[in-house]
Amino acid sequence: MTKTLFAAVITWLLAQAGNAMADDLGLKLGGSFGFGYSDGNYGTDKDTDVLLDLTTLSAKTGNFEFTVGMPYMRISGRGLVIFDAAGNPIIINRRTSLPADVRTGFGDLNLSATYAIPPEVLAGFEVKLTGRIKLATASAHRRLSTGKADYGMSVDVSRAYGRWQPFVTLGYLTSGQPAAYSLKNTLSLSVGTSYAWTDSLIAIASYDYDSASSPLVASSKDLFGSLSWLVNDKITLTGYATNGMSTGSPKVGAGLIVTYGFN
Repeated sequence: MTKTLFAAVITWLLAQAGNAMADDLGLKLGGSFGFGYSDGNYGTDKDTDVLLDLTTLSAKTGNFEFTVGMPYMRISGRGLVIFDAAGNPIIINRRTSLPADVRTGFGDLNLSATYAIPPEVLAGFEVKLTGRIKLATASAHRRLSTGKADYGMSVDVSRAYGRWQPFVTLGYLTSGQPAAYSLKNTLSLSVGTSYAWTDSLIAIASYDYDSASSPLVASSKDLFGSLSWLVNDKITLTGYATNGMSTGSPKVGAGLIVTYGFN
C-alpha cells in the first residue's frame, strides 16, 4: 500500500498549493481515496471476492477535468471475468474447478478526460463528454490485467428539477485483444437520479447495465445506491452499495470514498 499512501500525501500537498496555482493557471487539484468490495460467482459455482483501492487524482481547469488512477487489488476466487474500478475486464479464468487462489497487486493505469458543456448553452441540461484509456501496466502473468490497452468514451446527460437531478449515462468500451482469449467491445447504460435531502446530504440511485465482455459470462445488471455527506467545501464522504441482478454481476458490493474537493 506504499504507492497508495504516497499518492494520498501528494494529493494533499498539491491541494494546499492549489489556491496559488489557481490564481496563475486556473488549475484546481484534488483527489478521492477509499475502497470497494464485491462478491459474486460470475457465471460459475465459485464465489470470487474483489477488494479495490479507489484512489484517484484529479485536475480541473475551466470546463475540463482530468483524472488518473491505479487501483491496488486483492482478488480471491475463480471467477471467469473480473472488472477493475473503471469497469475494464482484468481477468479470465477457465480453470474454475481448481481451489480459489489469492492475487494482490496494483492494477492498470486508468486515465480520463471530461469536458462539461456549459448548462446555459443547453437550456439548463448538463452534458459531460468523457474519453478514457486503460494502459496495461499491471501484470498479465499474475492475472491482474489482460495485458492490452482499453479505450472508452461516454456521455452523461442530466438536468436539475428542484432537489431532483435525473441522469442518463451511455458508454462504449473497446477492449484490447489478448492472444489467449477473445473479449467483446461493450456498451454500458446507467439511468438514475440524485436527490438533495439537505444542502449537505445527497442520495443517488440508478440502474446500471453493461453488455457481456466475453461469451463465457452474461451481461451485467445492477442496482446502485449511494449517500454523500458534504462535510465542508473541501471534503465529501460517500458510502455506496450495489445489488447484482444477473449472473454476470457481483451479487453484492459496497464501498466508502473520501473526496477532497477542488479548491
